[in-house]
Amino acid sequence: MNNGPLTLERVTRIYKQASRELVVFKDVSLILKPGEIVALVGQSGAGKSSLLHIAGLLEAPSSGEVYVAGEAASQLPEKRRTELRRQALGFVYQFHHLLPEFTAEENVAMPLRIAGRERGPAAVEAKRLLTLVGLAERIEHRPSQLSGGEQQRVAIARALANSPRVLLADEPTGNLDPRTADGVFEVLIQLVRSEGLTALIATHNYALSEKMDRTLVLDKGTLVETRLAI
Repeated sequence: MNNGPLTLERVTRIYKQASRELVVFKDVSLILKPGEIVALVGQSGAGKSSLLHIAGLLEAPSSGEVYVAGEAASQLPEKRRTELRRQALGFVYQFHHLLPEFTAEENVAMPLRIAGRERGPAAVEAKRLLTLVGLAERIEHRPSQLSGGEQQRVAIARALANSPRVLLADEPTGNLDPRTADGVFEVLIQLVRSEGLTALIATHNYALSEKMDRTLVLDKGTLVETRLAI
């Protein structure tokens, strides 16, 4: 067992389709070290999202084990899996999934309130995170009043609300134009580093992957490291 933030040990994902089996990936192993930012690249349909869902305890692997903060998690009861996701993992998706009727501050505070934090401290932490992503002047705006890049920055702040150990991001800038994507990505990287997190970021953008510590390629069901940390 590895006590690091996130470890995948010989993880396999197979989907059954009628009488056929589709092997998405097989015997994938991965160890994320504390504080590193790792790129997960691969063509569309290669299984990046499935791998992130398994790493984030949103799906169970067909075989293999996932360790989150040293705890074997893939066979845990759903209640404990939910607790572990809430305590140790943060998620950023390609689409922001903000609640339209709530302000930026309220969207970021939501995970804190669900976790039992009082309204006042939750609001203070939400404001702190929104300030870190450059939205101090937009705290009271609703998603419809924000640009696409601003909405995604709110989503990044929300993902970090409960101080996770690991951030999992699935094409976090894939829905943005190139200039906006570069700005949002820089904010994401700076925030991950300043908060002392570990991150696994799926992207099809090789230029963005070059800005991370390591690059892993998911291709034909296997995971290959193409660039080591400097």
